[in-house]
Amino acid sequence: MGKQYIHILSVTFILFCSNPFLFSVTTENSASANALSGITMLSASPADYTLSPVIGESGICFSWHQPFGISEINVYGLHSAFPVKPLIVATGIDYLAHTDYRWQNEYLALSASFSFFRIGATQHLIYEKIAEQSWYTWDNDFALSFQNKRFGSEIRCNNIRTEERTFTLSANFNANENSSFATSYSFRPKEKDSYSLATSLSIAKPLIIQSSWQSEPARFGLGLKVLIGKVNLMYTVRTHTELDLTHIVDLGSAW
Repeated sequence: MGKQYIHILSVTFILFCSNPFLFSVTTENSASANALSGITMLSASPADYTLSPVIGESGICFSWHQPFGISEINVYGLHSAFPVKPLIVATGIDYLAHTDYRWQNEYLALSASFSFFRIGATQHLIYEKIAEQSWYTWDNDFALSFQNKRFGSEIRCNNIRTEERTFTLSANFNANENSSFATSYSFRPKEKDSYSLATSLSIAKPLIIQSSWQSEPARFGLGLKVLIGKVNLMYTVRTHTELDLTHIVDLGSAW
């Protein structure tokens, strides 16, 4: 009993207590978010509606996530988005599987566009269970974006009902059809602010390379996306200053 109790505490400690920024274990669960340090302006993945309601893409995506190389912890995700004029509706679930800790995030996102602007909101229902104790938490995200052929910007607020709420300002520049660049600044009231840079490059018609760097904590992300018709497969890794690599695989289709 003592060993089991210590095991439960250690898992919870790793996920949420050792450093506050480990909250990203349950937020950046898609391959593109992992590669781009959460800068969703360069993303075309339905899985990133978990972070931003104004992605503007339709499709379906399945993801597998192993945070910091911890073999006992796996996060699975299933996401979809489809147009219901005049809205885009996105829904999905992220599920963390562990014998001592369970976490799942079910969400519904709605967004609408007018001219070059898109506005949206997301409602999350989060379920957590440790041993015999379980609880539900409601949370919300809001975002407003502007995008034309060359430039774009986004104002986003995540986890507005919790202590982990984050305000993010992003901007992107599309140099040409094959290359885009973006930067973001994230303000977290109870933690250090973070600055990020990201790129997305099409090196050949079926291949896209995405990469990023963020300042707090210092992390690098790198991903390779393969497009086969409407189907895409993406694998990414992300470094950490103290822990092992985070691995994420996405398999999706656009429509």
